[in-house]
This record gives sequence, structure tokens and C-alpha cells, in this order.
Amino acid sequence: MIRWNRSLPFARPERGALLKDILIGAVGGALGTFAMNQAQALMAKLGESKQQDASPQQEPATEKAARKLAEPVGVHLEGEQKKRAGNAVHWSYGTLWGAIHGAMHERVPLAGRLFGVGFGLGLFLFGDELAVPVLGLAPPPQKVPVKTHLSALAAHLVYGTAAEGTYRVVRRALS
Repeated sequence: MIRWNRSLPFARPERGALLKDILIGAVGGALGTFAMNQAQALMAKLGESKQQDASPQQEPATEKAARKLAEPVGVHLEGEQKKRAGNAVHWSYGTLWGAIHGAMHERVPLAGRLFGVGFGLGLFLFGDELAVPVLGLAPPPQKVPVKTHLSALAAHLVYGTAAEGTYRVVRRALS
């Protein structure tokens, strides 16, 4: 496995392992994104059955990001095209963070702790609570209902545990 150098906070794994860990992490990120989508769909379905008066739905942050990325190159996204582009942003973001997690997993001592709960919590805090509002893709956190925060937190915890579980299973299978 990995030999730790006690003088540094980082491990020094065998050569060539970084690319393998990045790829395994990306697979974990993609499966985590799938699990997150399923959790969000389930929470939305449960929320609809309890909701009496439906308020107009705000444009999802992923669709808004896709639209903002496409506009400078002269592409105007609407309807189904915008929805597909938003999905591409969501899947790319989840897969990218999985790859980053994979790269860090064997090299940063705390990266694999708490079986992905810390990873999911970190992405929720950094992404949903900080980066998305700062980039103007969503309202500031204080203007978002608590129920929405809790749903997003739960979805990110599902993502983190699925990504971590996938990483561990695939890494062990390939060792």
C-alpha cells in the first residue's frame, strides 16, 4: 500500500498511481452524481405530495451555468436544449470533483475519512452555499428556505458516500 513520510502531511504513493486514482475517482464521481440525481428525484417526489400550492420553479443553477457558458460563444439555450446542457454541467461537475477526490484520497490523510460524509458536506458548503451564490447562479443562502438547504445537504451526502464507496471498491478490486 502507501508508505507515509512522517515529516510531511502527504503520502508518497507508487509512481503511476495518481492517474489510476484520478480515473477511479472520476468513476466514483459519476456514480455519486447518479445516486445524487436519484436522491433529488425522490425528495422532489416526496415534496410534491406534501406541497399544496405550487410556486413557480426557479431556473436550476446548472442550467443557468450552462446558459452563461454558452452565451459568450453565441449559443442561445432554451427549453430541452438548456435542460440537457444543465445536465452536462451537473455530470461534469460531479465527475470532476470525484476525480479530485480520487487524486487526494491516498495522498491527503483526511480525504478518505468518514466514508464520504465529509466529502459530501464539503461540496455542499463550498458549492451550494458559497460558490453557486457568489457566481450569481442562485440567491444568497439566507434567502433560500431551510427545507431547500436540507434537501441539498442530503443529496450531497448521498453523492459523497456513493463516490467514496465506489472509489474504495474499485481501488481494492484493482489492487
